[in-house]
Amino acid sequence: MGDLDDYFKELKRNVDLAYGVANEARAKGLDPEDFIECPLALTMAERAVNLIKTVYPKLDVGKISGRILELEEKYGKLDATVAFVIAREIAEEKWGKFEGKLDAIDAGIRVGFAYMTLGVVASPIEGYTGLRLGKTKSGEDYFVASFSGPIRSAGTTSVCLVLMLIDYLREYFGFAKYDINEDEVGRYVTEIGDFHERVSNLAYFPTEEEIRFLAERLPIQIDGDPTERLEVSNFKDLARVDSNRIRGGMCLAFGESLALKAEKALGRLKGVKVNGISCSGWDWLKEYVVLHKKRESGVKEVAATYIKDLVAGRPVYGHPGRSGGFRFRYGRSRTSGFSAVSVHPATMGVTGGFLSHGTQLRLEKPTKACVITGCDSIDGPIVKLKNGSVRKLEEYKEALDLYNSGEIAEIVYLGDLLFPIGDIVDRNADLIRPGYVGEWWTAAAEIASKDSMQNHGVFDPAFRVEELGCVIGFERALELSEEFGVPLHPDFIFYWTQISMDEFVGLMRWLNGSVWRGDKLVLNWESGKREEFAFGKRALEILGVRHEVVLDNVVVDLDARALLFNIGKKDIYNGEVLEFKVDEVDDRSVLEIVNGLCSVEVKDKAGTFIGARMGRPEKAKLRKLAGSPNVLFPVGDSGGRLKSIQDAIANGFVKADLSLFRCECGSEGVFERCGICGEKGKRMSFCRKCNEVKDGACELHGDVVDNWSRKVEIGECFDRAIKKLGFKDFEIPPMVKGVGRLSSEAKVPEDLTKGILRAKFGLSVNKDGTIRYDAIEIPLTHFKAREIGTSIERLRELGYLRDIDGADLVCGEQILELMPHDIVLPSCSILGNEAADKVFLNIANFVDEELDRVYGLERFYNLSSRSDLVGVEVVCMAPHNCAGVIGRIIGFGNIQGLLASPYMHAAMRRDCDGDEAAVMLLMDVLLNFSRKFLPSHRGGRQDAPLVLNARIRAGEVDDQILFFESCGKYPLSLYKAAEQGLHSSVVDIELIRDKLKMGEDGFVGNGFSHDSSDFNLGNNNGVYKSLPTMKEKVAAQMELAKRLRSVDEDDVARLVLERHFIRDIRGNLRKFAKQSFRCSSCNESFRRPPLVGVCTKCKGKLIFTISEGSVRKYFEPAMELTRDYNISGYTKESMELIGDYIERIFGKGEEQGTL
Repeated sequence: MGDLDDYFKELKRNVDLAYGVANEARAKGLDPEDFIECPLALTMAERAVNLIKTVYPKLDVGKISGRILELEEKYGKLDATVAFVIAREIAEEKWGKFEGKLDAIDAGIRVGFAYMTLGVVASPIEGYTGLRLGKTKSGEDYFVASFSGPIRSAGTTSVCLVLMLIDYLREYFGFAKYDINEDEVGRYVTEIGDFHERVSNLAYFPTEEEIRFLAERLPIQIDGDPTERLEVSNFKDLARVDSNRIRGGMCLAFGESLALKAEKALGRLKGVKVNGISCSGWDWLKEYVVLHKKRESGVKEVAATYIKDLVAGRPVYGHPGRSGGFRFRYGRSRTSGFSAVSVHPATMGVTGGFLSHGTQLRLEKPTKACVITGCDSIDGPIVKLKNGSVRKLEEYKEALDLYNSGEIAEIVYLGDLLFPIGDIVDRNADLIRPGYVGEWWTAAAEIASKDSMQNHGVFDPAFRVEELGCVIGFERALELSEEFGVPLHPDFIFYWTQISMDEFVGLMRWLNGSVWRGDKLVLNWESGKREEFAFGKRALEILGVRHEVVLDNVVVDLDARALLFNIGKKDIYNGEVLEFKVDEVDDRSVLEIVNGLCSVEVKDKAGTFIGARMGRPEKAKLRKLAGSPNVLFPVGDSGGRLKSIQDAIANGFVKADLSLFRCECGSEGVFERCGICGEKGKRMSFCRKCNEVKDGACELHGDVVDNWSRKVEIGECFDRAIKKLGFKDFEIPPMVKGVGRLSSEAKVPEDLTKGILRAKFGLSVNKDGTIRYDAIEIPLTHFKAREIGTSIERLRELGYLRDIDGADLVCGEQILELMPHDIVLPSCSILGNEAADKVFLNIANFVDEELDRVYGLERFYNLSSRSDLVGVEVVCMAPHNCAGVIGRIIGFGNIQGLLASPYMHAAMRRDCDGDEAAVMLLMDVLLNFSRKFLPSHRGGRQDAPLVLNARIRAGEVDDQILFFESCGKYPLSLYKAAEQGLHSSVVDIELIRDKLKMGEDGFVGNGFSHDSSDFNLGNNNGVYKSLPTMKEKVAAQMELAKRLRSVDEDDVARLVLERHFIRDIRGNLRKFAKQSFRCSSCNESFRRPPLVGVCTKCKGKLIFTISEGSVRKYFEPAMELTRDYNISGYTKESMELIGDYIERIFGKGEEQGTL
């Protein structure tokens, strides 16, 4: 890595250059605003204030952000005290005047909330919807805080804290406490229950006792916008509750935040009080915490929930704790951590291609979900072939070919699941007992060698963990174990804890009489003896001993000497017929018996097996709105089903809600800039009562609107756009797609020239005018030039001068530490034209033509090949966020995912448990993003780059980064603590928080415990996406379930039926009975079919909105499962009843889709 200061300066210089060009283009007035609408922020304080400036434009960003920085110096970064103090000072109008006191307090709350959420998410402007005053019984004013659905993106602890912040301001300014009555308490109980049962499951559903306890003591009223059509089932028409409809935001703030995170928020509030802030309205929460813990302690542990939500076609890899599933292993690869884990590439192959880089796993423990990546320095799968042989697979292609050929009869062990300790510390969870692995042995051997030999030279403690498997053979491992008193190396022990005593005895009897020939162990496997030795053969398989079945013999080659040593046989001569004394079964476990036979300690190789199933598949693709529009221009019904601009031109006009601008030259249009003379026009208004266009307010009626439904000659607009672009007839795209209507408040359409250019390059527009590429988030901390396809010379130009060992970068195999803003984009051949390199080349060419043909400026990018994209700045942003983060492309990987530093993911306030993020070209955002395009509905400002973060700071990102480990290996104390099942807090591991506390740079000098020869190795496209039908997906899912020893296929079939198929079929039957109808020509919708039997608008054919196929689609696959697997009689009868219903409605004939 080079100098980080130079890196940040160069990045800022490039961003400033882009802003300069975009400002010049915007100043021409061809966009809704003549300035860039996403301001640049270099600190979290600036992001937070800029975000709230969208609600209160008069906020002084410079003064308030400066004051926040002063408060951070006093109280510390991310301290809640900073939010409380700045909120109070804004409410006191120290930094600007407001129209009223309530506005000032509201602005203070929003800025404080934005600071708590890092100025990244939209919750402070969309989730928290405002503050109003209510009246107590005695006529005093109290606070009513309203919330809506987007509050969820803030995080439960932050929502709980903002409730405390609101009450602090209530108390500070002398407002009364909320005096709740019994009916309002009942409303909270009923509404939260209704929301959980009838709308959406709450992550935490408090008991009625908990809800009542909290509600009766609330110092402020928690309210919300009515978000559902459903009304509450009881306690309606209350005087101080405005709506009878269910308020989703209130339920989320109360249930998922206050009821769940009270203890954690109280801890943060305690720190605020220590800093001199007086806030007593929530002191009673201590009593609630006692009540809450009492409930938790009384709850019995239930079965793992990950498997209950099984989806058809997405396989189960292991039932809870079942032997043969993923073996838990501590460690971090270069592409794991931050909720991502690694498996061996061969494990991806042996699962039939279901597992792929970026595939989400749902886990039994210690976390709910993660994405997977590959790491070939951990243990892969062990399989049993159809001929009875057992092999350990180490290559992806070999594993996949064996699986697809049908040669694999059973997957005995899936392989390791490499899990970072930092993620367990972050979850405040107990340590999980691991199996005995190489790095555990290394840690023990290093300490033993130092203690006993004082670096005598017998053991070199500088060995890297991943090299030990290559340099330590059996004889050397035995020598070290005997000399230093450490257990036998894990490469030479077996899964003794996984076999039964009967199997162990059967193995010993089988070995009695076996022959040692040329370093191979030969066991009798004649057909007449197979039943007698069945237990022994099964033991050999489950132990993971590699062996081949050759005619009438079982031959153990690679593991032969280690196996015999494990059971006490050390010295063997060629041709020896082995004899073993088979003791009677006693109370000891198999492992204890083995340790009694072996001269050195044999540890448990198995440890803990983790149950898992597939979650979301991997993803990397261009984002497309419904209909894949090229331009945000409304065509109404004139564009037909495809919303084609050309079809609308053929119809002569479009009818849509649009603004009207009148120019001094006399022309009128839908754009502010006149299409004839180029001057700015004046926005006109419309009086609905007069039915006339007005220049300002109506003198008779006063009220006017800025946009209204009217006809527009779209042909003229299109011709002007083509003329401006200078396109000849053959250059005009055959189809340019618009949208049905504009959902923005201003109803300002996008310039057609931009849509024509997008259509030329095959690009779709997003709701805000940008073009986005979505991909699953995957962490990357270190890389090799070869892995990302970038030349050494180019990497040096980008600042990568030295590798992690400090050596000058000269070859593609050196390992480099990734800089915080740098990203690697997906470029798999399977993606075709949707590979990121091809998409971003098209976007860059689109932007260049836009600058040239639309704005009359010089081209900016001038790219011609994939390598030209290296070094180009982009904007990364996660869903529900409203702040983009500047990124820089440094290469392309053969993985369907966005590979980025954990700091980048944390800056987007996301981790890598299956979340996805969008990537946009920086100049595209600066030129084409407009707030005027954003939907006017609640939540419309989510997922929009309202602010851009140009500098990632280690202390100003999501606090999960603090628990990211920075060490290169784990200490022996970790494994000893995990062996005892202690809490993760006892482990002394170097984390990012420790580096920051010591004043060290958190961006450099971070290590990893397990290297990979190439992080691209393995599967890059899961079969779930490639199999075309659900029937094929389920067949593949069940085939894998049959082969996995860790899975009960009958139970999988039951879960697919009960949790997916039956629910879906019944739901679709209900929808079919309640469906509406639509016209196949004009899309007009009808609640009931007209008596004339055709569309009353265009005489077109009426069709179902819910087809027969949607009801039947899962029925046949479901019936196959009931026939082929051991399903309960109840479930079979349920399917038979469903079949009867379907037959009564549709008969046995062909599907009917029209009336």
